[in-house]
Amino acid sequence: MTHSHTQFQFPDQGACYPFQPDCPTDTAPPAPAGPAPAAETGSPDPGPLFGEGPTDAFFGGMLPIPEWSWVEVGQGLTVGGAALALTVVLAAVLSALAWLLGWQPARLRNWATAALAVLPGAHIVTNGLDAAAPIREFTSGATMFLDGRYGYGLAVMGVLVVPAAWMFATVMFTSRMVRLATNGFPDPARTERAMWVYAQRQQRAAKRLARYRLPFTTGGVSPDIVFGRLAREETAAPPRSRLQALFARTETRLIIPWIKLRLHMVLVANTGAGKSTLILRLLLSWFVTAWMRHRTSWWRLAKVGRPLALVIDCNGGPDSEATAKRVKTWMRALGVPEQRIGIFSPNSRAKDFESVRLNLWGADNADDMRAVLTAMISGGSTPTTDTEKYFYEIRAGLIHLIVDAPERVETVNGVRTPQGWNPPRDHIEFLRRMDPVVLSTLWGGVFDPDPQTAGPWDGVPGVDLEIQATRNGKQPVLDSARMEFGNLFRTLGDAFDGDAQITDFDVLYCILDGSSQPDRARAQFAALGCMLEQLADQDHGREALLCVDEFSAVSDGKTRAPAWVMRMRKARIGTLWTAQEWRGLGADDDQRSSLVAAAAGGALLGRSELCEELCKAFGTTRRFDLSRKLIGGTRHGDEGNIQPNDQFLVSPTQLRVFGPGDVVHVSGGRARRGHAAPLNDAQLKTLRPLPGLSRLAAPADTDPSPPLAPVIDLSRKRPGHGH
Repeated sequence: MTHSHTQFQFPDQGACYPFQPDCPTDTAPPAPAGPAPAAETGSPDPGPLFGEGPTDAFFGGMLPIPEWSWVEVGQGLTVGGAALALTVVLAAVLSALAWLLGWQPARLRNWATAALAVLPGAHIVTNGLDAAAPIREFTSGATMFLDGRYGYGLAVMGVLVVPAAWMFATVMFTSRMVRLATNGFPDPARTERAMWVYAQRQQRAAKRLARYRLPFTTGGVSPDIVFGRLAREETAAPPRSRLQALFARTETRLIIPWIKLRLHMVLVANTGAGKSTLILRLLLSWFVTAWMRHRTSWWRLAKVGRPLALVIDCNGGPDSEATAKRVKTWMRALGVPEQRIGIFSPNSRAKDFESVRLNLWGADNADDMRAVLTAMISGGSTPTTDTEKYFYEIRAGLIHLIVDAPERVETVNGVRTPQGWNPPRDHIEFLRRMDPVVLSTLWGGVFDPDPQTAGPWDGVPGVDLEIQATRNGKQPVLDSARMEFGNLFRTLGDAFDGDAQITDFDVLYCILDGSSQPDRARAQFAALGCMLEQLADQDHGREALLCVDEFSAVSDGKTRAPAWVMRMRKARIGTLWTAQEWRGLGADDDQRSSLVAAAAGGALLGRSELCEELCKAFGTTRRFDLSRKLIGGTRHGDEGNIQPNDQFLVSPTQLRVFGPGDVVHVSGGRARRGHAAPLNDAQLKTLRPLPGLSRLAAPADTDPSPPLAPVIDLSRKRPGHGH
């Protein structure tokens, strides 16, 4: 291996240094000095920056000495100063712009990465993958700058200056935001103002971005629900460090994970806060997401059925009918067949409004029918006193006698035994059976109004005593129940005497007249809830979402909303309970707390005044209380205290200052604030139908069940029960 050594020879010596092995042994004498050159006019050249070289053995030949002149050093400092000044100015502008727009540090990092990839990267690619191309471009710009072409030279130097400015701005902005969330500024009031202003700017930025087109779902293998633009995210975890803030993920969409709506949620927002638009956006996003998961469920262990969107609007009135028509219009734009969109509005007076009729009497077993009829009267509530329990049990026995009536009564081993099942098939037949004579006949006996002179009972043993129990007392339950059910079905009409089942639809919008007739609305709500609750015991093959709008219209203490949440979870029916304030979620604080606790998917909170209890329900997060020592009573000093403190994860003050459309999704110690994307009917033209949604498979006619038993002739009905 050949070693090459640099040989230095100084004028005051005629030999090389001894550590240089290749120094020649014969050294020619130095040539005689010639005449001195003539002196040049002007300032003398200062010569090399580092002189003629070192005179000691340590430097001689050991270190490369740059051959810079003082002129070149001055030019380098000029170019470096200009580039540094431009970098600092650009970084300050970019950092201020990020602050004004409410950006997160991660978003600024993305722009810095893009600037680094585009400017130097483009030069590298266009110059045959030469990594030194950006440096040569920068050198060319520096030469132009030194030649007096300052603007053009700086522009050419921007190939490296601009990415450096973006990276410097990212570091500056990240340090500022981390300091704001931890130590704060010397002035505590300034810290509070900065945090407040930054949060408001983030919210306004999300509102501006929400005006642009937004997908309904995230897409991909496991799509989630997208319903707006994200402003900021806060968690119960400690504040992020600089590195965590720099390498955090950037997200501008306001997303609800699919599982959250399966686990049930609540939505609370005052009037005018954009609640109706938010509900419609959620329905559409959920339906699109559910259909995409249904289309790809062939490889999933947990299959996702065909989506079914259910809305129970408890308020009623013309506004509810207009909302129902709008929901139908948007669902038709998604490709839902018109025959699979139903609107249940038994009390509608609009001429152009056709209401579907549900089949209350088509239950497969007597237990389900009894449960629905009992809930329509009691609202699903449980008796609490002995008197209530007495009447409740006798009324339950009466409903049993009506619903469980046999097809015939035969003698088996000397005992009169019921055979088959002969349930009522509409409300007229149900009311007709509330007669001791009819009941006695159905159960194989003959009614005698006088127990003292009555002959032996020839029907099913014990039924005569049950019939008699319904007629005993100062307030006979038979008469009371007959009038109660009569009034109920008189107001309901034939709304539940149809042929349609809930699972026959893809979208079902139910309008209850809770504002003008709350008793009727509560009965309808109880019946619909029980019909949905019974799906838990059936393999209905659907993936459903139930949205209960204006729950306060029926939440008077007679609902079983928390129990329904648990029951419907088994039936693969997610629920969304909406109200205008905390008090609309139940009759008392216990019911409200139970409903919120059962909603494991969290809550969507809009503008609300009475919201302390809701904020309390979703926990706290760790924050820092700052204090500073005052100097002279007016000036803030450098010393102070920082103490951790527990604060609400969702601040009630922030909910009060929310604007229309502003919303926060809080669940699992995480609060995601943003703005719900508005729905403009002009967007209907841009929607494409979901693939395969309009194709319906014909059901196979393989029902092995025997034909239904004949029922009593319905053409006869007692006077006074005309409807």
